[in-house]
Amino acid sequence: MGMEERSQALYRRWRPQRFAEVVGQELVARALRNAVAIGRVSHAYLLCGPRGTGKTSLGRLIAKAVNCPSPQDGEPCNACPSCREYLAGSAPDLVEIDAASNRGIDEIRRLRDRVALAPMGGRYKVYLIDEVHMLTQEAHNALLKTLEEPPPHVIFVLATTEPHRLPSTVVSRCQRYDLRRIPVEAAVERLALICEQERFALSVESLRDIARAAAGSLRDAINLLEQVVAYYGPSPTVDQVREALGLSLSGRGKELARAIAQRDLAGALKAIAAARDDGLEMRRLGGEVVETLRQILLVQAGAADLAGLTPEEKQEIEALAALMSPELVMAAMKAFASAQLQGRDDPFSPLPLELAVAQVLGPPSPPKASSQGPSPQEEKVSGAPTSVEAPALTLAEELVRACQQFNLALAGHLRHVTVKALEGETLVLSCPFPNLAQILERPDHRELLERAAARILGHHVSIRCEVEALSSAPTPKGYLVEEALRHGAIPLSTKNRGGEGDVTEGT
Repeated sequence: MGMEERSQALYRRWRPQRFAEVVGQELVARALRNAVAIGRVSHAYLLCGPRGTGKTSLGRLIAKAVNCPSPQDGEPCNACPSCREYLAGSAPDLVEIDAASNRGIDEIRRLRDRVALAPMGGRYKVYLIDEVHMLTQEAHNALLKTLEEPPPHVIFVLATTEPHRLPSTVVSRCQRYDLRRIPVEAAVERLALICEQERFALSVESLRDIARAAAGSLRDAINLLEQVVAYYGPSPTVDQVREALGLSLSGRGKELARAIAQRDLAGALKAIAAARDDGLEMRRLGGEVVETLRQILLVQAGAADLAGLTPEEKQEIEALAALMSPELVMAAMKAFASAQLQGRDDPFSPLPLELAVAQVLGPPSPPKASSQGPSPQEEKVSGAPTSVEAPALTLAEELVRACQQFNLALAGHLRHVTVKALEGETLVLSCPFPNLAQILERPDHRELLERAAARILGHHVSIRCEVEALSSAPTPKGYLVEEALRHGAIPLSTKNRGGEGDVTEGT
């Protein structure tokens, strides 16, 4: 293998060169190969599917096969001068256009002018337009005219990850094929072949971890394989692979799922806290919990083969599935999926996961009554999402942080507020002063607060403010004080006062 080929990215060296080599898209590849074999090639194809599933590779194969002078059952021979040009990436009759960078009407008009030109060497001129949904409406209209009456020597291959954004008029002029995400086992098989040819030594378990991390994209899987080898050499251990993939928390997700299966609220909260203290990304931990719950659901439904589990993993998941009702699994999946959305802005915040756990398992049992009664701290957060002080305080902090994006003054007012309770769909805020409650209950402020709270909690809530004085010290009187309060000033608590003269702080 020459230096130039060695310098190529691994996924480029391993692009499929025959329809039979396309992984995970057997039906689409067979239909296209048959079209070439019988000479019934369409003038326009639309390839839809997630990234890294083979759209561009199939488009290039179409171009190579239709211009091969001696295709074998629809497959390019890969030996003739035309095929060798495609293998070298220098075929003059394949024009690739990135619609994300060339999305205007001027670019498409130039394309319309070029399609009249005859092929330079082969039978067809093939235009491969990637991310075609990115074209402007005017550009789509200009492309439509070319698609309606293309020259006989032109084939269009349109590729997109978002077919719903294409005008129906464009879609109707194309022969459409939908590509699916690459199954884990198909990706593992391809990675194993690459490792064999490239002389990498990775266990099947590691290859399966890589395939799962790629989430159905074979290109991403090959890139991850190359990344792992770059980090640790051609023979990385399982732990090294997981560290390179950011999966060092692998056991944490199952630990949290096990606590949920056992309805152990304290254990679940401790698992989240331990992961947080170790600096792990909370959003990624939530993602692993969702995946574990999905595997449990598949096992309970009798579709364990779809989960891509090893015998050892299947045994572990079956043990968890025996502890959980399908209703609990579904409730947990919904709660943690919602937590994933909430964690986009701050992936290291444990609050979305804590709320998800509390939502699924319910609040903890209240402490046994004592002769002295509940402490002030217990009263302050009674009825809050988790009925413990730390998550309630965290919720107040998250509320301040969310409001900072809308209104800095409102966020400043919220610093004097505590979360008292979540009563059904009502979030109760405790305000130390009446004028502060009036400020928060202004219609515009209430709307912003409810929007921020819904973003944090994952569902709509209404806001109610209750006034609870911080201390019994008399409120200072006087014209200046009353005027300051009327303009929104917040009295300082007795704890922060230097004397009776220090009665207000500006807002």
